[in-house]
Amino acid sequence: MMNFVALDFETANASRSSVCSIGLAKVVDNKMIDTYYSLVNPGERFDSRNIAVHGIHPNDVRDAPSFQDIFEDVFHFIGDDPIVAHFAQFDINVLRGTAQKYKLQLPDNPYFCSCMLAKKLLNLPSNKLNIVASHFNFQFEHHNALEDAIACATIVMNMTKDHETIHSLLNEIDYSFGYLKGGAFRKNNTTRKKTQLPLKTDKQHPFYNKSLCFTGTLTSMKRSNAIELVTNIGASVHTTLKKDTDYLIVGESDARKYRNGMVAKKIQKAKEWQQAGYGVKLVSERKFFEVISK
Repeated sequence: MMNFVALDFETANASRSSVCSIGLAKVVDNKMIDTYYSLVNPGERFDSRNIAVHGIHPNDVRDAPSFQDIFEDVFHFIGDDPIVAHFAQFDINVLRGTAQKYKLQLPDNPYFCSCMLAKKLLNLPSNKLNIVASHFNFQFEHHNALEDAIACATIVMNMTKDHETIHSLLNEIDYSFGYLKGGAFRKNNTTRKKTQLPLKTDKQHPFYNKSLCFTGTLTSMKRSNAIELVTNIGASVHTTLKKDTDYLIVGESDARKYRNGMVAKKIQKAKEWQQAGYGVKLVSERKFFEVISK
């Protein structure tokens, strides 16, 4: 049977523990049978950039439950089913970060990523949720957590309709489930495949054949996971900022310091090289994850 639960979070700021809404869509035997939605009081500040994306304001969640309050209901709804999210690196790390914040014990459900499935199975100019949903003639209100979860479930149902289980599909395309308490959803590694060049479709990605450097702590995933994502696309990563570095990815911790008047050494060096005529560009963490999901 094709059973899974699609998950989407919206967050109040760049912190992975700042959930302000959650949407879930349950699929049984490749049919959507139920949904769940709740506003969530994150107990954290709201950034204007996040409000501009999802339209949720502090007053909207003033009387909403915390994630701790709805945790049992959420996982009663999910049960033992695999979880899917579009660009799961973000949503699964938000789930883990929020559980850590409240000292909640997560079960070890398997999970997978509909964005990565779309990259593997479809040939689209972009693999963003709204683009993939449009490919299947599905229209929705983007950045509403429930609408996004339903859209995610819909595209997975379309991509998997010729398979009996998620597991059989993943085996066919040589991917492995991630687990909430374990490793990431990923392509299986073999010696032969490690030596292969990036897929030709990745050559259209903005980071393909570009050099990147990171500064500050990423809040949405570990830096090692981000490096793995961009190197799989075909980018190179510099541990130190060089004159020929194309992009400096600014983690939220350094971005926050910058807003408070403190400039990290790599940001200062990047600005000096910009003034000297070199082409390094500064990219925020949020923008980085928007681009990486294309």
